[in-house]
Amino acid sequence: MRPGTFLTIVGGAALLAVAGCGGSDSSAGKGSPLDQKQTSASASPSPSGPSQPAGAWKHQPGQAAKVQQTLTAAGFECSRHSDPSIDLRLCSKGLKQRDAGQYGEPGLVGGMLRFFSAPDGTVLFAKVTNTSGVDNADEWDTMRLQMLKSVIPAEDAAVIAADGDKLTWGTYFKDPAHSGSDGWLEATGYDPSTLSPSGDPLPITKEQALPKLTATKLNCEFGDLTGGETDTVLGCNDPSFNGSTADGVISRIQLTDHGGGISDIEVSGLHDEVKAELPAVRKLAPKLSALGDTTVVPGLLDWAKSHLDNDAIPHSAYIGDRLVQAGAGGSPIGGWAVELTASLETPAFGFDPSTTGTS
Repeated sequence: MRPGTFLTIVGGAALLAVAGCGGSDSSAGKGSPLDQKQTSASASPSPSGPSQPAGAWKHQPGQAAKVQQTLTAAGFECSRHSDPSIDLRLCSKGLKQRDAGQYGEPGLVGGMLRFFSAPDGTVLFAKVTNTSGVDNADEWDTMRLQMLKSVIPAEDAAVIAADGDKLTWGTYFKDPAHSGSDGWLEATGYDPSTLSPSGDPLPITKEQALPKLTATKLNCEFGDLTGGETDTVLGCNDPSFNGSTADGVISRIQLTDHGGGISDIEVSGLHDEVKAELPAVRKLAPKLSALGDTTVVPGLLDWAKSHLDNDAIPHSAYIGDRLVQAGAGGSPIGGWAVELTASLETPAFGFDPSTTGTS
């Protein structure tokens, strides 16, 4: 996972549809075996009362189900956001590279496709995201094409692979933060500015969380790892995993609160060695139970049991109305980190046309 990517689970956390976990890729699942339960795309619950998106876009009924079926067959795991007013889905996959460890890196590749559809199943907007930070591997090139071709014609996917953006289906916008790998797909005639999935923060503030977490013998202070964001972030370190013990791993819980309650949760192990970071995250995550939440935190910890595997392969899903992620990726202080995160989904998957170009 990339630094700063949070997995948040809030209110009514329940995995609505899971499909294709594991898949047939021989390089996937070489850590602890993942949950092998599968459901078809048609098993996803239908939104109740979704509104018809505005715009003169071309209808392709049933497209969303076909996207999910295609990616499930390719070894992706798919889930659905719980907002009943929209059809919002996510399909993700993670695996180990064939030459993993050759250069002292974890050798992991991960990606996720989030896509929004009209009531008839026409896909109107999507975001392709590299979740491992590794975008120069053959495995990523293959995974990216699988995601693109599930939504748009193969000819359009080839245009994007060749660094183009003008498509017969619509337009591809590069994510300026990760222009070589990430981007948004927008169907001709659709305006994503009104796409805003529902979700509420936890009914507990960072100030209320402070005594609860310090009671579990964590050292807490307001601010992020750099000492900034003191108005919005509470950080708590496990002293038993700092300094000279446990290979010097920084084991940390970080909670984000913009004023209305905790929106983002991150549990991380930072050291640049997955074998040292993973035990730190697994030990620290249960301390989230001290927050007193009876729905969100239990859902997160239960999901982590089958998705925070021994190789820290990247995984992503919607659990209720939250985006959750687990696995290894780039660290905010350099090197590699293992993270378990949860966050509110961002409006329009973070797309801002005023700062995003097609080239």
